[in-house]
Amino acid sequence: MSGPLDLVLLWHMHQPDYRDPATGEFLFPWVYLHALKDYSDMAWHLEQRPGVHASVNLVPVLLDQIEDYDRQFERGELRDPLLRLLAHPDPDRMDEAERGVVLESCFRNNHARMIEPFPAYRALHQLYLHCQESGHVGYSYLSGQYLADLLTWYHLAWTGESVRREHALVVQLMTKGCGFSIEDRRALLELIARVVRGIVPRYRSLAVSGRIELTTTPHQHP
Repeated sequence: MSGPLDLVLLWHMHQPDYRDPATGEFLFPWVYLHALKDYSDMAWHLEQRPGVHASVNLVPVLLDQIEDYDRQFERGELRDPLLRLLAHPDPDRMDEAERGVVLESCFRNNHARMIEPFPAYRALHQLYLHCQESGHVGYSYLSGQYLADLLTWYHLAWTGESVRREHALVVQLMTKGCGFSIEDRRALLELIARVVRGIVPRYRSLAVSGRIELTTTPHQHP
């Protein structure tokens, strides 16, 4: 016996709290990175298809952190180490701890999908592996420009498909490939801020228009 099938699409969006309770410093960047890629892309797909309806579950602790990033961007007081380092005025003057954060963080992704497709990013990774074989001393040969390019490519690779389509800056920087300036990096930071700050208003607009139904769960979603 056949007949119409009622299908409910429920997208569950959740991140744990990555903030240090004593300092407010973000220990991991996953909230803003997933906002830049996944949450923005999902909103875009729903915006592009008026006939598609879905339910979106937004966990309060995720919204808290997105709003926290909104305030950081507005005040220019970044408590996320990677965002601060992306905007560092002179990467040659990064101290050992800052260099360590860049090198430990900026290859932490899906290599097959986020490094291998981009020759310039792949070359940065190959150089890193070569230095790794030389032991800790090998990292001292990595210049400030290397760190600047690595930080830029890490964030470019995390941009969602919709962000790449709608913001020419991403394509311009990917085409440039290397030698990113402080102006390039600040422009990328401004784009990240724009995308992250737009997440909540976009989902609010989708809900008001009846395109999505918003649901929620307990604050920390244990």
